[in-house]
Amino acid sequence: MKLHLIYLLLLVGTLLPAQNRFTLSGEITDAETGEDLVGATVYIDETTLGGVSNRYGFYSLTVPGGKQELVCRYVGYEEFREEIDVKKDKHLNISLTPKSTQLEEVVVRAEKADRNLSSVEIGVEKLDVSTIAKIPVLLGEKDVLKTIQLMPGISTISEGSAGFSVRGGSMDQNLILLDEAPVYSASHLMGFFSVFNADAIRDLSVYKGGIPANYGGRAASVVDIQMKDGNS
Repeated sequence: MKLHLIYLLLLVGTLLPAQNRFTLSGEITDAETGEDLVGATVYIDETTLGGVSNRYGFYSLTVPGGKQELVCRYVGYEEFREEIDVKKDKHLNISLTPKSTQLEEVVVRAEKADRNLSSVEIGVEKLDVSTIAKIPVLLGEKDVLKTIQLMPGISTISEGSAGFSVRGGSMDQNLILLDEAPVYSASHLMGFFSVFNADAIRDLSVYKGGIPANYGGRAASVVDIQMKDGNS
């Protein structure tokens, strides 16, 4: 008899705490648009009880009975706090208000200001495609080879021709690469028109000195032209 009484007391002791726990659930939405907020954090303040809203903005917590402070947070929204008295299972919808944040000025640079001093590449000139578009051209035809003739250390072979000489070298001492493939004839009609479509070029680099070993084969310069990837 005594053994049965002990078992009964243990069973009652385990059931009492379970009866004091209730389910708190609801939906978390945007106060302005009504859209469900996915991944919003919901927790009971100063406890380890918490969770996140699912893909439908729904949340569910098992909390002890009594007065609790519910906190809800979501990136870009004002924090939600509300004191609730939990006496039974409770359904509580939460609407969060978007928060405006004044950010500091953001400066984006294409390259470091001291790149010409800290870079290991010596004698390299990079030409932006937008720069090519600004230069006046004959008959509206943009030519990258005629554009690089305006760079220091590079001169033209003859007037109007696309051929160029780098620091006194001859034309056959220049290596022209198009997506890593050598181009042996880079012009049409005796050098007046280029074979490169400037609208399809992504970037262009000219090595006038200190040419890397992987560009071996020319003594004067290397013109490395990269085309746009395009839309497959």
